Parts: sequence; structure tokens; C-alpha cells
Amino acid sequence: SKLTAHVRSKYVPTRMASLTWVAMLLTKMPHTIFKHLDMIFPSLLTTLSDTEDQVVRLNLEVLARIALDGNNFQMVLDNIMKLFSSNRKLLEQRGSVIIRQLSVLLDGESIFRALAKILADEDDMEFASIMVQTLNLILLTSAELFELRGVIKQCLVTDAGRDLFVTLYKSWSHNPVATFSLCLLAQAYELASALVFQMANVEVTVGFLMQIDKLVQLIESPIFVHLRLQLLEPAKNPFLLKSLYGLLMLLPQSSAFNSLKTRLQSVSTLGVLNCIPESKFLNASQSKKIKETKQLDFQELLALFEAVQQKHTALRKKSFKKHRLVAAAGAASSGATSEDSKTPES
Repeated sequence: SKLTAHVRSKYVPTRMASLTWVAMLLTKMPHTIFKHLDMIFPSLLTTLSDTEDQVVRLNLEVLARIALDGNNFQMVLDNIMKLFSSNRKLLEQRGSVIIRQLSVLLDGESIFRALAKILADEDDMEFASIMVQTLNLILLTSAELFELRGVIKQCLVTDAGRDLFVTLYKSWSHNPVATFSLCLLAQAYELASALVFQMANVEVTVGFLMQIDKLVQLIESPIFVHLRLQLLEPAKNPFLLKSLYGLLMLLPQSSAFNSLKTRLQSVSTLGVLNCIPESKFLNASQSKKIKETKQLDFQELLALFEAVQQKHTALRKKSFKKHRLVAAAGAASSGATSEDSKTPES
């Protein structure tokens, strides 16, 4: 159609005018547009890779208006995830902007729940891990998602928080560091301390260490101010200390190691802290400590994490084996060629 052609025009003003027109039609007569969605939607997906930021932002507004219709919400997110899977460059350059903008235009919790459910069934292990890493960083750094973080922090207190935490955990298990940071955000410190020992079985790569380094930086950010204050009550939060010391043990000697070590040393005078009487006006943590194991099914969650990580390990082994076979075949081929060249002519 002409509208689709205008959306793909090489001229920025034309693309902007076309998207503005589509947005207006979605506001005034959405069902008319929905009848022709199969013609327009592919062009909208393609436009997410547009070189102009203003075009991408307007395009996201159009996609958000389409997703407002309950029947199209899942369809929009499914297609965006497929696009990210097939176009890793787009995920790297624009993934964060796209997810954040959709979370602002729609509902952050609904977006993250839906994406988590998609990733839980993702067959591409590498993509799932990269996508979870991206989503986790957005969750921990985006000012727009403060309400979502607030719900997760209540996972040991409210049913809604617990349900959201478990939903995210199932897909976050594709990435060990993201899973650990989710537990810290949810104040599920006993589960976090158990995960640290599970992480000992994870292959330590440069990427893995870089993610831990980033997490240490985030622990020093305002997002985790509640965690730092809870370090003042070691008797109430022993698993928090164990989790952070476990994280410290995973790190090699580096700036991140020194940063975390300094933070932990600042609260290492436990004797002095224990001499300070409690005050009913302090609420760094719950006055009545909630037992995590009564709120969360540890056995199921840890088994899920281990099962997902075993899939990633099997995939890496398969990849290494494939490379070895290719190398062996190449060596054999070159050897045969060399022997043939030495064979005297008859």
C-alpha cells in the first residue's frame, strides 16, 4: 500500500508524517487499522532499525498503540523478540531503548512478565542469556521502572511480588549473574547465598567476570541502597553477608574486588554493631524477619536454575566438539593433500 511505502521512504519527514498518520488512525479508528495490520506491521518492525532516533521513538509509539489492544499485545512482543533474535546488532544498539520506551508507553510489569514467559521457552540458549542480561540491566538501572522494582522487593511479603519474582526467575536462570542480582533486589538473600555455590559450577569466562564487575558497580548505586543499609544489621541479615562474601570469592583481584572488599570491611566490626541497642524507629529491614523458605520453594527454584545451566553447558560442549571436528577434518584434508603432492607420477 501507499502508506507502507511512505513508512519506508528514504526521506525522514515522509517517514515521520506517515507514522504520525498511523498513530492518529490508531487513536480514531483502531479496528480499521487492525484489519490491515498484516500489511503494515512488517514495515513497522523494519523501522525499528531506522538510523534516526526520532523515527524509532515515533514508531515505538505506534507499536505501543497496537499493543494496547489485548489481542495484539503478545503478538507485538513475540515479533520484537524474534527480530532481536535474528538481528543481534539491533539488540545491542537499540534493545535497551526499545524495551524502556515500551515499558513507559505501556505497563512495565506487563512487558517484563510477557518477555520473561517468552524467554522461558526460548530454544536459543545463547540469545536467551544475552536477552536476560539486557533485561536485567534495564530493570536495575531504569528510573522508569521504580514501581516494578518496588513490587519485586515485596516478594517475601505479598503474593503479587512473589508471583512476579518467580515468573522472572524462571527466565533469568539463563544468566547466573542476572539471577543472583534479581535475588538481591528481591531481598531473597538466603536463596542468593545458595546460588553463589551453584555458580561455582558455571564456566568462568571473561563475559561472566565482566557481568559480576558491573553488578558490584550497581551495588554501590542508589538502586541497592536498601541492601547497604541492611549490612548494618548483620544478625538479621546473615545470608546477605554470606552472599556478598561469596561474590567476593568469585572475583579475581581487580578494582571490583577491592570495591566490594572495602564495602564489606566497613561493616566488619560486628562486635561494635551488636553493642548498639535496637530502635523501633529503624526499618532498614523488617522488624520481624520473614523466613524465605516458607515463602519460596527453594528446592524447585534451585533445581530450575541447575537444569537451565546444564542446558547451557551442554550447548557449549557441543559447540566446542563441533569446532574440534571441523579442525580435525581440516587437518586431515591438508595432510591428505600434502601426501598426494609427494606421490610420484606414474
